[in-house]
Amino acid sequence: MGLLQKSLKARMTAYFLLVSVLVVVALAAVTYFLSAETQKQVAIAQFEVIADHKEFEINRFVSEQIAIATKIAGLDELRKAADSLLSKEFDSAQYQAAYLELAEVLFLSTFLDYGSASASDLTEILLLTNIGGRVFFSTDPSHEGEYRLSDQYFTKGRQGTYLQKVYPGAETASPTLTVSTPLLSPTGELLGVLAAHIRLSVLVEIVSRRTGLGDSGEAYLIDAHNRFISAEHFGDESYPRGVHSLGIEAALKGENGAGLYNNYNNVPVIGSYRWLPNLGLALITEIQAATALAPANRLGGMILSVGLLAVGVLSIGIYLIAVRIARPILAVTDTTLKIAAGDLNQSAPVMTQDETGLLAKNFNIMIERLKSTLDDLAAEQEKSEHLLLNILPAPIAERLKHGEDTIADSFAEVTILFADIVNFTPMSAQLSAAELVGLLNEIFSEFDRLSEQRGLEKIKTIGDAYMVGAGIPIPRDDHAQVIAEMALDMMEVIECFNRRHDSDLSMRIGINSGPVVAGVIGTKKFVYDIWGDAVNTASRMESQGLKGGIQITEATHRHLRDQFVFSDRGMIGIKGKGKMHTYILKGRKKEAIS
Repeated sequence: MGLLQKSLKARMTAYFLLVSVLVVVALAAVTYFLSAETQKQVAIAQFEVIADHKEFEINRFVSEQIAIATKIAGLDELRKAADSLLSKEFDSAQYQAAYLELAEVLFLSTFLDYGSASASDLTEILLLTNIGGRVFFSTDPSHEGEYRLSDQYFTKGRQGTYLQKVYPGAETASPTLTVSTPLLSPTGELLGVLAAHIRLSVLVEIVSRRTGLGDSGEAYLIDAHNRFISAEHFGDESYPRGVHSLGIEAALKGENGAGLYNNYNNVPVIGSYRWLPNLGLALITEIQAATALAPANRLGGMILSVGLLAVGVLSIGIYLIAVRIARPILAVTDTTLKIAAGDLNQSAPVMTQDETGLLAKNFNIMIERLKSTLDDLAAEQEKSEHLLLNILPAPIAERLKHGEDTIADSFAEVTILFADIVNFTPMSAQLSAAELVGLLNEIFSEFDRLSEQRGLEKIKTIGDAYMVGAGIPIPRDDHAQVIAEMALDMMEVIECFNRRHDSDLSMRIGINSGPVVAGVIGTKKFVYDIWGDAVNTASRMESQGLKGGIQITEATHRHLRDQFVFSDRGMIGIKGKGKMHTYILKGRKKEAIS
Protein backbone atom coordinates (compact mmCIF):
# COMPACT_ATOMS: atom_id res chain seq x y z
CA MET A 1 0.00 0.00 0.00
CA GLY A 2 2.90 2.38 0.77
CA LEU A 3 4.37 1.85 -2.70
CA LEU A 4 1.01 2.58 -4.35
CA GLN A 5 0.70 5.82 -2.42
CA LYS A 6 4.20 6.98 -3.34
CA SER A 7 4.58 5.79 -6.95
CA LEU A 8 2.43 6.98 -9.85
CA LYS A 9 3.88 4.23 -12.06
CA ALA A 10 2.95 1.53 -9.58
CA ARG A 11 -0.51 3.04 -9.13
CA MET A 12 -1.20 3.21 -12.88
CA THR A 13 -0.07 -0.40 -13.30
CA ALA A 14 -2.10 -1.49 -10.27
CA TYR A 15 -5.22 0.25 -11.54
CA PHE A 16 -4.82 -1.44 -14.92
CA LEU A 17 -4.37 -4.78 -13.21
CA LEU A 18 -7.41 -4.18 -11.03
CA VAL A 19 -9.66 -3.18 -13.92
CA SER A 20 -8.34 -5.95 -16.15
CA VAL A 21 -8.74 -8.62 -13.48
CA LEU A 22 -12.25 -7.42 -12.74
CA VAL A 23 -13.12 -7.56 -16.45
CA VAL A 24 -11.62 -11.04 -16.80
CA VAL A 25 -13.37 -12.30 -13.66
CA ALA A 26 -16.65 -10.76 -14.80
CA LEU A 27 -16.26 -12.31 -18.27
CA ALA A 28 -15.48 -15.70 -16.74
CA ALA A 29 -18.41 -15.39 -14.36
CA VAL A 30 -20.84 -14.38 -17.13
CA THR A 31 -19.57 -17.22 -19.31
CA TYR A 32 -19.91 -19.65 -16.44
CA PHE A 33 -23.43 -18.55 -15.54
CA LEU A 34 -24.61 -18.58 -19.16
CA SER A 35 -23.00 -21.97 -19.74
CA ALA A 36 -24.32 -23.28 -16.43
CA GLU A 37 -27.83 -22.10 -17.28
CA THR A 38 -27.57 -23.80 -20.68
CA GLN A 39 -26.28 -27.00 -19.09
CA LYS A 40 -29.05 -26.79 -16.51
CA GLN A 41 -31.73 -26.44 -19.18
CA VAL A 42 -30.19 -29.31 -21.18
CA ALA A 43 -30.14 -31.52 -18.07
CA ILE A 44 -33.74 -30.59 -17.26
CA ALA A 45 -34.88 -31.31 -20.80
CA GLN A 46 -33.03 -34.63 -20.76
CA PHE A 47 -34.53 -35.61 -17.41
CA GLU A 48 -38.00 -34.61 -18.53
CA VAL A 49 -37.65 -37.02 -21.45
CA ILE A 50 -36.33 -39.74 -19.13
CA ALA A 51 -39.19 -39.11 -16.69
CA ASP A 52 -41.74 -39.23 -19.55
CA HIS A 53 -40.33 -42.58 -20.64
CA LYS A 54 -40.33 -44.02 -17.13
CA GLU A 55 -43.85 -42.77 -16.49
CA PHE A 56 -44.98 -44.37 -19.76
CA GLU A 57 -43.38 -47.70 -18.80
CA ILE A 58 -44.89 -47.56 -15.31
CA ASN A 59 -48.37 -46.83 -16.67
CA ARG A 60 -48.03 -49.58 -19.29
CA PHE A 61 -46.95 -52.11 -16.68
CA VAL A 62 -49.79 -51.19 -14.33
CA SER A 63 -52.29 -51.26 -17.21
CA GLU A 64 -51.09 -54.76 -18.11
CA GLN A 65 -51.58 -55.96 -14.52
CA ILE A 66 -55.06 -54.42 -14.41
CA ALA A 67 -55.89 -56.19 -17.69
CA ILE A 68 -54.58 -59.49 -16.31
CA ALA A 69 -56.62 -59.20 -13.11
CA THR A 70 -59.73 -58.19 -15.07
CA LYS A 71 -59.37 -61.08 -17.52
CA ILE A 72 -58.81 -63.60 -14.73
CA ALA A 73 -61.95 -62.38 -12.98
CA GLY A 74 -63.90 -62.79 -16.20
CA LEU A 75 -62.93 -66.44 -16.89
CA ASP A 76 -65.99 -68.74 -16.87
CA GLU A 77 -64.09 -71.60 -15.18
CA LEU A 78 -63.01 -69.29 -12.32
CA ARG A 79 -66.51 -67.86 -11.88
CA LYS A 80 -68.04 -71.40 -11.79
CA ALA A 81 -65.42 -72.65 -9.34
CA ALA A 82 -65.87 -69.63 -7.06
CA ASP A 83 -69.68 -69.94 -7.18
CA SER A 84 -69.40 -73.65 -6.39
CA LEU A 85 -67.04 -73.07 -3.45
CA LEU A 86 -69.31 -70.43 -1.88
CA SER A 87 -72.29 -72.75 -2.17
CA LYS A 88 -70.62 -75.51 -0.12
CA GLU A 89 -70.59 -75.73 3.65
CA PHE A 90 -67.28 -74.55 5.05
CA ASP A 91 -64.86 -77.34 6.03
CA SER A 92 -66.99 -80.07 4.50
CA ALA A 93 -65.57 -82.68 2.12
CA GLN A 94 -67.47 -80.99 -0.72
CA TYR A 95 -65.94 -77.63 0.30
CA GLN A 96 -62.41 -79.06 0.25
CA ALA A 97 -62.97 -80.55 -3.19
CA ALA A 98 -64.40 -77.27 -4.50
CA TYR A 99 -61.45 -75.35 -2.92
CA LEU A 100 -58.90 -77.54 -4.70
CA GLU A 101 -60.80 -77.17 -7.96
CA LEU A 102 -60.75 -73.37 -7.56
CA ALA A 103 -57.03 -73.39 -6.81
CA GLU A 104 -56.34 -75.49 -9.91
CA VAL A 105 -58.48 -73.26 -12.11
CA LEU A 106 -56.73 -70.14 -10.77
CA PHE A 107 -53.32 -71.71 -11.33
CA LEU A 108 -54.15 -72.78 -14.86
CA SER A 109 -55.80 -69.48 -15.71
CA THR A 110 -52.79 -67.41 -14.66
CA PHE A 111 -49.61 -69.30 -15.36
CA LEU A 112 -50.75 -71.27 -18.35
CA ASP A 113 -52.91 -68.63 -19.99
CA TYR A 114 -50.70 -65.58 -19.46
CA GLY A 115 -47.22 -67.04 -18.96
CA SER A 116 -45.19 -67.20 -15.78
CA ALA A 117 -43.45 -63.85 -16.39
CA SER A 118 -46.70 -61.87 -16.31
CA ALA A 119 -48.30 -63.87 -13.54
CA SER A 120 -45.27 -63.43 -11.30
CA ASP A 121 -45.91 -59.65 -11.17
CA LEU A 122 -49.08 -60.27 -9.13
CA THR A 123 -47.75 -61.08 -5.68
CA GLU A 124 -51.09 -62.26 -4.29
CA ILE A 125 -54.60 -62.86 -5.65
CA LEU A 126 -57.51 -62.71 -3.20
CA LEU A 127 -61.17 -63.61 -3.66
CA LEU A 128 -63.51 -61.75 -1.25
CA THR A 129 -67.17 -62.39 -0.54
CA ASN A 130 -69.71 -59.76 -1.48
CA ILE A 131 -71.11 -59.79 2.03
CA GLY A 132 -68.57 -58.80 4.73
CA GLY A 133 -65.54 -58.79 2.45
CA ARG A 134 -64.25 -62.12 3.80
CA VAL A 135 -61.22 -63.61 2.03
CA PHE A 136 -62.58 -67.03 0.99
CA PHE A 137 -59.58 -67.82 -1.24
CA SER A 138 -56.01 -66.44 -1.50
CA THR A 139 -52.80 -67.49 -3.16
CA ASP A 140 -51.42 -66.84 0.35
CA PRO A 141 -53.66 -69.17 2.45
CA SER A 142 -52.62 -67.41 5.68
CA HIS A 143 -54.92 -64.51 4.71
CA GLU A 144 -57.99 -66.69 4.17
CA GLY A 145 -60.77 -65.99 6.60
CA GLU A 146 -59.72 -62.34 7.12
CA TYR A 147 -62.23 -59.55 6.53
CA ARG A 148 -61.40 -56.60 4.27
CA LEU A 149 -64.73 -54.84 4.57
CA SER A 150 -63.14 -51.42 5.19
CA ASP A 151 -60.43 -51.66 2.52
CA GLN A 152 -60.92 -49.34 -0.44
CA TYR A 153 -60.10 -51.98 -3.01
CA PHE A 154 -63.03 -54.06 -1.67
CA THR A 155 -65.63 -51.28 -1.47
CA LYS A 156 -64.65 -49.77 -4.84
CA GLY A 157 -63.98 -53.15 -6.48
CA ARG A 158 -67.63 -54.20 -6.04
CA GLN A 159 -68.64 -51.33 -8.33
CA GLY A 160 -66.05 -51.82 -11.07
CA THR A 161 -62.38 -52.30 -11.82
CA TYR A 162 -60.43 -50.10 -9.38
CA LEU A 163 -56.74 -49.40 -8.80
CA GLN A 164 -56.05 -48.35 -5.21
CA LYS A 165 -53.15 -45.91 -4.93
CA VAL A 166 -50.07 -47.04 -3.07
CA TYR A 167 -50.91 -47.44 0.62
CA PRO A 168 -49.29 -48.97 3.73
CA GLY A 169 -49.94 -52.71 3.87
CA ALA A 170 -52.01 -54.05 6.74
CA GLU A 171 -49.35 -56.34 8.21
CA THR A 172 -45.94 -54.79 7.51
CA ALA A 173 -47.03 -51.24 6.60
CA SER A 174 -44.89 -51.63 3.50
CA PRO A 175 -46.07 -49.82 0.36
CA THR A 176 -48.74 -51.81 -1.48
CA LEU A 177 -50.48 -51.36 -4.84
CA THR A 178 -53.73 -53.28 -5.37
CA VAL A 179 -56.12 -53.70 -8.31
CA SER A 180 -59.65 -55.02 -7.74
CA THR A 181 -62.57 -55.94 -9.99
CA PRO A 182 -66.06 -57.46 -9.49
CA LEU A 183 -66.30 -61.27 -9.39
CA LEU A 184 -69.59 -62.43 -10.94
CA SER A 185 -71.36 -65.78 -10.89
CA PRO A 186 -72.05 -67.62 -14.15
CA THR A 187 -75.55 -66.10 -14.02
CA GLY A 188 -74.18 -62.59 -13.64
CA GLU A 189 -74.81 -62.13 -9.90
CA LEU A 190 -72.16 -60.40 -7.81
CA LEU A 191 -70.24 -63.04 -5.85
CA GLY A 192 -67.63 -60.63 -4.47
CA VAL A 193 -64.36 -59.05 -5.49
CA LEU A 194 -61.14 -60.33 -7.04
CA ALA A 195 -58.19 -58.33 -5.69
CA ALA A 196 -54.55 -58.65 -6.74
CA HIS A 197 -51.47 -57.04 -5.21
CA ILE A 198 -49.06 -55.80 -7.89
CA ARG A 199 -45.34 -56.35 -7.40
CA LEU A 200 -43.93 -52.85 -6.67
CA SER A 201 -40.37 -54.05 -7.18
CA VAL A 202 -41.10 -54.01 -10.92
CA LEU A 203 -41.91 -50.27 -10.66
CA VAL A 204 -38.72 -49.75 -8.70
CA GLU A 205 -36.77 -51.66 -11.36
CA ILE A 206 -38.29 -49.56 -14.14
CA VAL A 207 -37.46 -46.32 -12.33
CA SER A 208 -33.95 -47.43 -11.29
CA ARG A 209 -32.71 -48.13 -14.80
CA ARG A 210 -29.71 -45.84 -15.28
CA THR A 211 -30.25 -45.13 -18.95
CA GLY A 212 -29.41 -41.41 -19.44
CA LEU A 213 -28.67 -40.83 -15.72
CA GLY A 214 -24.87 -41.08 -15.80
CA ASP A 215 -22.80 -42.03 -12.75
CA SER A 216 -24.31 -39.55 -10.26
CA GLY A 217 -27.91 -39.56 -11.50
CA GLU A 218 -30.74 -41.43 -9.83
CA ALA A 219 -34.49 -41.85 -10.16
CA TYR A 220 -36.81 -43.01 -7.40
CA LEU A 221 -40.43 -43.17 -6.29
CA ILE A 222 -41.80 -41.59 -3.10
CA ASP A 223 -45.19 -42.41 -1.60
CA ALA A 224 -47.57 -39.93 0.05
CA HIS A 225 -45.85 -40.56 3.41
CA ASN A 226 -42.45 -39.37 2.13
CA ARG A 227 -41.09 -42.94 2.01
CA PHE A 228 -39.03 -44.58 -0.70
CA ILE A 229 -40.85 -47.23 -2.78
CA SER A 230 -37.82 -49.45 -2.61
CA ALA A 231 -36.95 -52.52 -0.59
CA GLU A 232 -33.42 -51.15 -0.33
CA HIS A 233 -34.51 -47.90 1.34
CA PHE A 234 -37.83 -48.91 2.96
CA GLY A 235 -37.68 -48.49 6.72
CA ASP A 236 -34.19 -46.96 6.45
CA GLU A 237 -33.27 -45.64 9.89
CA SER A 238 -31.36 -42.79 8.23
CA TYR A 239 -34.72 -41.16 7.39
CA PRO A 240 -36.97 -41.67 10.44
CA ARG A 241 -39.15 -38.73 9.36
CA GLY A 242 -39.13 -39.65 5.70
CA VAL A 243 -37.23 -37.99 2.88
CA HIS A 244 -37.74 -34.33 2.06
CA SER A 245 -36.57 -31.91 -0.60
CA LEU A 246 -38.01 -29.08 -2.64
CA GLY A 247 -38.71 -31.46 -5.53
CA ILE A 248 -40.30 -34.14 -3.31
CA GLU A 249 -42.54 -31.68 -1.48
CA ALA A 250 -43.67 -30.03 -4.73
CA ALA A 251 -44.46 -33.39 -6.35
CA LEU A 252 -46.42 -34.59 -3.30
CA LYS A 253 -48.54 -31.43 -3.64
CA GLY A 254 -49.46 -32.55 -7.16
CA GLU A 255 -47.03 -30.22 -8.95
CA ASN A 256 -44.86 -31.11 -11.95
CA GLY A 257 -41.65 -29.25 -12.62
CA ALA A 258 -37.85 -29.17 -12.67
CA GLY A 259 -35.02 -27.04 -11.33
CA LEU A 260 -31.90 -26.70 -9.21
CA TYR A 261 -32.36 -27.58 -5.52
CA ASN A 262 -30.90 -29.67 -2.68
CA ASN A 263 -32.00 -33.32 -2.60
CA TYR A 264 -32.98 -35.43 0.42
CA ASN A 265 -29.29 -35.68 1.42
CA ASN A 266 -28.87 -31.88 1.10
CA VAL A 267 -26.72 -32.30 -2.02
CA PRO A 268 -27.29 -29.74 -4.82
CA VAL A 269 -28.96 -31.49 -7.77
CA ILE A 270 -30.73 -30.68 -11.01
CA GLY A 271 -33.94 -32.64 -10.96
CA SER A 272 -37.29 -33.30 -12.55
CA TYR A 273 -40.27 -34.08 -10.32
CA ARG A 274 -43.81 -35.09 -11.15
CA TRP A 275 -46.88 -36.56 -9.49
CA LEU A 276 -48.39 -39.88 -10.69
CA PRO A 277 -52.03 -39.37 -9.65
CA ASN A 278 -53.21 -42.89 -10.56
CA LEU A 279 -50.59 -44.49 -8.31
CA GLY A 280 -50.31 -41.81 -5.59
CA LEU A 281 -46.55 -41.67 -6.11
CA ALA A 282 -43.98 -38.98 -6.82
CA LEU A 283 -41.47 -39.75 -9.59
CA ILE A 284 -38.14 -37.96 -8.98
CA THR A 285 -35.25 -37.91 -11.47
CA GLU A 286 -32.06 -36.13 -10.36
CA ILE A 287 -28.37 -35.68 -11.14
CA GLN A 288 -25.78 -33.98 -8.97
CA ALA A 289 -25.32 -30.34 -9.96
CA ALA A 290 -21.53 -30.67 -9.79
CA THR A 291 -21.64 -33.36 -12.49
CA ALA A 292 -24.23 -31.62 -14.67
CA LEU A 293 -22.44 -28.27 -14.52
CA ALA A 294 -18.88 -29.65 -14.88
CA PRO A 295 -18.55 -28.45 -18.53
CA ALA A 296 -19.54 -24.92 -17.45
CA ASN A 297 -16.92 -25.04 -14.66
CA ARG A 298 -14.22 -26.10 -17.09
CA LEU A 299 -15.16 -23.39 -19.61
CA GLY A 300 -15.26 -20.66 -16.95
CA GLY A 301 -11.91 -21.80 -15.50
CA MET A 302 -10.28 -21.86 -18.91
CA ILE A 303 -11.44 -18.33 -19.73
CA LEU A 304 -10.27 -17.10 -16.32
CA SER A 305 -6.80 -18.68 -16.73
CA VAL A 306 -6.25 -17.37 -20.27
CA GLY A 307 -7.54 -13.92 -19.29
CA LEU A 308 -5.23 -13.65 -16.26
CA LEU A 309 -2.25 -14.73 -18.34
CA ALA A 310 -3.04 -12.01 -20.89
CA VAL A 311 -3.40 -9.44 -18.10
CA GLY A 312 0.04 -10.37 -16.77
CA VAL A 313 1.69 -9.85 -20.16
CA LEU A 314 -0.09 -6.54 -20.76
CA SER A 315 0.87 -5.29 -17.28
CA ILE A 316 4.56 -5.26 -18.24
CA GLY A 317 3.81 -3.05 -21.24
CA ILE A 318 1.61 -0.77 -19.15
CA TYR A 319 4.40 -0.30 -16.60
CA LEU A 320 6.88 0.77 -19.33
CA ILE A 321 4.35 3.24 -20.72
CA ALA A 322 3.68 4.57 -17.22
CA VAL A 323 7.40 5.28 -16.75
CA ARG A 324 7.45 7.59 -19.80
CA ILE A 325 4.21 9.30 -18.81
CA ALA A 326 5.33 9.83 -15.23
CA ARG A 327 8.68 11.49 -16.03
CA PRO A 328 7.38 15.07 -16.68
CA ILE A 329 4.85 14.65 -13.89
CA LEU A 330 7.65 13.76 -11.49
CA ALA A 331 9.43 16.94 -12.52
CA VAL A 332 6.34 18.95 -11.63
CA THR A 333 6.13 17.01 -8.36
CA ASP A 334 9.70 17.96 -7.48
CA THR A 335 8.80 21.62 -8.05
CA THR A 336 5.73 21.32 -5.83
CA LEU A 337 7.86 19.91 -3.00
CA LYS A 338 10.10 22.97 -3.11
CA ILE A 339 7.08 25.28 -3.19
CA ALA A 340 5.55 23.35 -0.28
CA ALA A 341 8.75 24.04 1.64
CA GLY A 342 7.98 27.76 1.23
CA ASP A 343 9.90 28.70 -1.92
CA LEU A 344 7.23 30.31 -4.13
CA ASN A 345 9.85 31.45 -6.63
CA GLN A 346 10.09 27.98 -8.20
CA SER A 347 8.62 27.12 -11.63
CA ALA A 348 8.00 23.70 -13.20
CA PRO A 349 10.06 22.70 -16.30
CA VAL A 350 8.02 22.27 -19.51
CA MET A 351 9.49 19.02 -20.94
CA THR A 352 6.83 18.12 -23.54
CA GLN A 353 4.18 19.80 -25.68
CA ASP A 354 1.40 17.34 -24.77
CA GLU A 355 -1.00 17.31 -21.84
CA THR A 356 1.82 16.99 -19.29
CA GLY A 357 3.53 20.04 -20.78
CA LEU A 358 0.26 21.94 -20.58
CA LEU A 359 0.04 20.81 -16.97
CA ALA A 360 3.46 22.35 -16.22
CA LYS A 361 2.50 25.66 -17.91
CA ASN A 362 -0.79 25.88 -16.01
CA PHE A 363 1.02 24.94 -12.82
CA ASN A 364 3.36 27.89 -13.22
CA ILE A 365 0.39 30.23 -13.82
CA MET A 366 -1.25 28.81 -10.73
CA ILE A 367 1.83 29.55 -8.61
CA GLU A 368 1.77 33.19 -9.68
CA ARG A 369 -1.90 33.46 -8.78
CA LEU A 370 -1.25 31.61 -5.54
CA LYS A 371 1.19 34.29 -4.42
CA SER A 372 -1.47 36.95 -4.96
CA THR A 373 -4.19 34.83 -3.36
CA LEU A 374 -2.15 34.17 -0.23
CA ASP A 375 -1.72 37.90 0.31
CA ASP A 376 -5.46 38.49 -0.13
CA LEU A 377 -6.25 35.52 2.10
CA ALA A 378 -4.15 36.82 4.95
CA ALA A 379 -6.08 40.12 4.85
CA GLU A 380 -9.45 38.36 4.68
CA GLN A 381 -8.52 36.05 7.54
CA GLU A 382 -7.78 39.03 9.73
CA LYS A 383 -11.23 40.44 8.89
CA SER A 384 -12.90 37.10 9.63
CA GLU A 385 -11.16 36.86 12.99
CA HIS A 386 -12.42 40.33 13.86
CA LEU A 387 -16.00 39.51 12.77
CA LEU A 388 -16.04 36.26 14.71
CA LEU A 389 -14.90 38.04 17.87
CA ASN A 390 -17.70 40.58 17.38
CA ILE A 391 -20.27 37.77 17.23
CA LEU A 392 -18.95 35.33 19.86
CA PRO A 393 -16.89 35.57 23.03
CA ALA A 394 -13.18 35.14 22.39
CA PRO A 395 -12.88 31.80 24.29
CA ILE A 396 -15.90 30.41 22.41
CA ALA A 397 -14.57 31.58 19.04
CA GLU A 398 -11.24 29.92 19.80
CA ARG A 399 -12.99 26.62 20.60
CA LEU A 400 -14.96 26.77 17.35
CA LYS A 401 -11.78 27.34 15.38
CA HIS A 402 -10.30 24.24 16.98
CA GLY A 403 -13.12 22.11 15.59
CA GLU A 404 -15.63 21.75 18.42
CA ASP A 405 -19.01 21.01 16.81
CA THR A 406 -21.20 21.35 19.90
CA ILE A 407 -20.41 23.94 22.57
CA ALA A 408 -22.52 23.80 25.71
CA ASP A 409 -21.31 24.66 29.23
CA SER A 410 -22.92 24.77 32.64
CA PHE A 411 -22.20 27.66 35.02
CA ALA A 412 -23.09 27.35 38.68
CA GLU A 413 -23.32 31.08 39.45
CA VAL A 414 -23.80 33.95 37.00
CA THR A 415 -25.79 37.17 37.03
CA ILE A 416 -28.08 38.16 34.14
CA LEU A 417 -29.43 41.62 33.33
CA PHE A 418 -32.48 42.36 31.15
CA ALA A 419 -33.12 46.00 30.21
CA ASP A 420 -35.98 47.51 28.23
CA ILE A 421 -36.53 51.08 27.06
CA VAL A 422 -40.03 51.69 28.40
CA ASN A 423 -41.51 54.33 26.14
CA PHE A 424 -39.35 53.86 23.07
CA THR A 425 -42.18 52.33 21.00
CA PRO A 426 -44.48 55.43 21.09
CA MET A 427 -41.46 57.57 20.28
CA SER A 428 -40.54 55.34 17.31
CA ALA A 429 -43.93 55.98 15.66
CA GLN A 430 -42.89 59.61 15.13
CA LEU A 431 -39.48 58.84 13.59
CA SER A 432 -38.29 57.62 10.22
CA ALA A 433 -36.58 54.23 9.96
CA ALA A 434 -33.13 55.81 9.67
CA GLU A 435 -33.72 58.10 12.66
CA LEU A 436 -35.12 55.23 14.74
CA VAL A 437 -32.17 52.94 14.06
CA GLY A 438 -29.72 55.78 14.60
CA LEU A 439 -31.08 56.64 18.08
CA LEU A 440 -31.27 52.99 19.12
CA ASN A 441 -27.73 52.44 17.85
CA GLU A 442 -26.52 55.45 19.85
CA ILE A 443 -27.94 54.00 23.07
CA PHE A 444 -26.84 50.42 22.50
CA SER A 445 -23.37 51.42 21.33
CA GLU A 446 -22.88 53.12 24.67
CA PHE A 447 -24.19 49.99 26.43
CA ASP A 448 -21.72 47.88 24.42
CA ARG A 449 -18.86 50.18 25.44
CA LEU A 450 -19.81 49.85 29.09
CA SER A 451 -20.16 46.07 28.77
CA GLU A 452 -16.71 45.75 27.20
CA GLN A 453 -15.21 48.12 29.75
CA ARG A 454 -16.48 46.02 32.68
CA GLY A 455 -15.65 42.64 31.06
CA LEU A 456 -19.28 41.58 30.66
CA GLU A 457 -20.75 39.38 27.93
CA LYS A 458 -23.45 40.92 25.80
CA ILE A 459 -25.90 38.12 24.96
CA LYS A 460 -28.31 39.76 22.51
CA THR A 461 -30.64 42.66 21.73
CA ILE A 462 -34.28 42.16 20.78
CA GLY A 463 -35.90 45.36 19.51
CA ASP A 464 -35.35 47.89 22.29
CA ALA A 465 -34.42 45.20 24.86
CA TYR A 466 -30.83 44.53 25.91
CA MET A 467 -29.44 41.40 27.63
CA VAL A 468 -26.03 41.07 29.25
CA GLY A 469 -24.44 38.57 31.63
CA ALA A 470 -21.49 38.34 33.99
CA GLY A 471 -19.58 35.17 34.89
CA ILE A 472 -19.84 33.70 31.37
CA PRO A 473 -18.05 32.34 29.46
CA ILE A 474 -15.28 32.93 32.02
CA PRO A 475 -16.48 32.54 35.63
CA ARG A 476 -15.82 35.44 38.00
CA ASP A 477 -16.59 36.00 41.69
CA ASP A 478 -17.83 39.59 41.34
CA HIS A 479 -20.48 38.79 38.71
CA ALA A 480 -23.31 40.38 40.71
CA GLN A 481 -21.32 43.54 41.57
CA VAL A 482 -20.30 44.30 37.98
CA ILE A 483 -23.86 43.76 36.73
CA ALA A 484 -25.16 46.15 39.39
CA GLU A 485 -22.58 48.73 38.31
CA MET A 486 -23.64 48.15 34.70
CA ALA A 487 -27.30 48.72 35.57
CA LEU A 488 -26.55 52.03 37.32
CA ASP A 489 -24.37 53.13 34.39
CA MET A 490 -27.17 52.27 31.95
CA MET A 491 -29.53 54.54 33.88
CA GLU A 492 -27.00 57.36 33.55
CA VAL A 493 -26.68 56.69 29.79
CA ILE A 494 -30.44 57.15 29.39
CA GLU A 495 -30.39 60.39 31.40
CA CYS A 496 -27.59 61.76 29.19
CA PHE A 497 -29.48 60.69 26.06
CA ASN A 498 -32.63 62.49 27.24
CA ARG A 499 -30.64 65.69 27.85
CA ARG A 500 -29.01 65.56 24.40
CA HIS A 501 -32.21 64.84 22.51
CA ASP A 502 -34.73 66.55 24.80
CA SER A 503 -36.59 63.25 25.22
CA ASP A 504 -38.18 61.45 28.17
CA LEU A 505 -37.03 57.83 27.72
CA SER A 506 -36.72 55.64 30.79
CA MET A 507 -35.39 52.16 31.51
CA ARG A 508 -36.85 49.12 33.25
CA ILE A 509 -34.12 46.71 34.38
CA GLY A 510 -34.35 43.22 35.93
CA ILE A 511 -31.44 41.29 37.49
CA ASN A 512 -31.15 37.72 38.82
CA SER A 513 -28.30 35.40 39.83
CA GLY A 514 -28.13 31.62 39.54
CA PRO A 515 -27.01 28.65 37.44
CA VAL A 516 -27.35 28.68 33.64
CA VAL A 517 -26.41 26.65 30.58
CA ALA A 518 -24.61 28.54 27.81
CA GLY A 519 -23.77 27.43 24.31
CA VAL A 520 -23.60 28.17 20.60
CA ILE A 521 -26.60 27.43 18.38
CA GLY A 522 -26.91 27.63 14.61
CA THR A 523 -24.73 26.44 11.73
CA LYS A 524 -24.73 29.42 9.35
CA LYS A 525 -25.35 32.27 11.78
CA PHE A 526 -23.77 31.52 15.13
CA VAL A 527 -25.50 32.77 18.26
CA TYR A 528 -24.10 32.52 21.78
CA ASP A 529 -27.06 32.22 24.14
CA ILE A 530 -27.90 31.15 27.70
CA TRP A 531 -30.80 29.13 29.11
CA GLY A 532 -32.14 28.16 32.49
CA ASP A 533 -34.59 29.14 35.19
CA ALA A 534 -32.27 31.92 36.32
CA VAL A 535 -32.59 33.53 32.86
CA ASN A 536 -36.38 33.31 32.91
CA THR A 537 -36.49 34.84 36.39
CA ALA A 538 -34.26 37.75 35.32
CA SER A 539 -36.63 38.38 32.41
CA ARG A 540 -39.60 38.41 34.82
CA MET A 541 -37.75 40.90 37.05
CA GLU A 542 -37.59 43.28 34.10
CA SER A 543 -41.08 42.73 32.67
CA GLN A 544 -42.75 43.08 36.09
CA GLY A 545 -40.42 45.76 37.41
CA LEU A 546 -40.91 49.50 37.87
CA LYS A 547 -40.43 52.21 35.28
CA GLY A 548 -37.05 53.82 35.90
CA GLY A 549 -36.22 51.10 38.45
CA ILE A 550 -33.73 48.25 38.78
CA GLN A 551 -35.51 45.23 40.27
CA ILE A 552 -33.41 42.35 41.61
CA THR A 553 -34.15 38.99 43.20
CA GLU A 554 -33.25 37.89 46.71
CA ALA A 555 -30.51 35.65 45.22
CA THR A 556 -28.77 38.74 43.76
CA HIS A 557 -29.50 40.82 46.85
CA ARG A 558 -27.41 38.43 48.96
CA HIS A 559 -24.38 39.28 46.80
CA LEU A 560 -24.93 43.08 46.83
CA ARG A 561 -26.46 44.02 50.20
CA ASP A 562 -23.11 45.18 51.66
CA GLN A 563 -22.15 47.43 48.75
CA PHE A 564 -25.40 48.94 47.41
CA VAL A 565 -28.52 50.67 48.66
CA PHE A 566 -31.94 48.99 48.11
CA SER A 567 -35.59 49.52 48.81
CA ASP A 568 -37.49 46.40 49.81
CA ARG A 569 -40.52 45.70 47.56
CA GLY A 570 -41.55 42.75 49.70
CA MET A 571 -43.37 39.73 48.31
CA ILE A 572 -44.84 40.38 44.88
CA GLY A 573 -46.57 38.04 42.42
CA ILE A 574 -44.33 37.00 39.54
CA LYS A 575 -45.91 35.38 36.50
CA GLY A 576 -45.05 31.68 36.36
CA LYS A 577 -43.08 31.87 39.66
CA GLY A 578 -45.63 32.76 42.34
CA LYS A 579 -44.70 35.09 45.21
CA MET A 580 -41.09 36.30 45.25
CA HIS A 581 -39.19 38.67 47.53
CA THR A 582 -37.68 41.44 45.37
CA TYR A 583 -35.67 44.64 45.88
CA ILE A 584 -35.12 47.89 43.99
CA LEU A 585 -31.46 48.86 43.49
CA LYS A 586 -31.11 52.55 44.38
CA GLY A 587 -27.37 53.18 44.21
CA ARG A 588 -23.93 52.57 45.71
CA LYS A 589 -23.22 52.83 49.43
CA LYS A 590 -20.95 55.75 50.24
CA GLU A 591 -18.53 53.58 52.19
CA ALA A 592 -18.28 51.20 49.28
CA ILE A 593 -17.56 54.10 46.94
CA SER A 594 -14.99 55.64 49.30
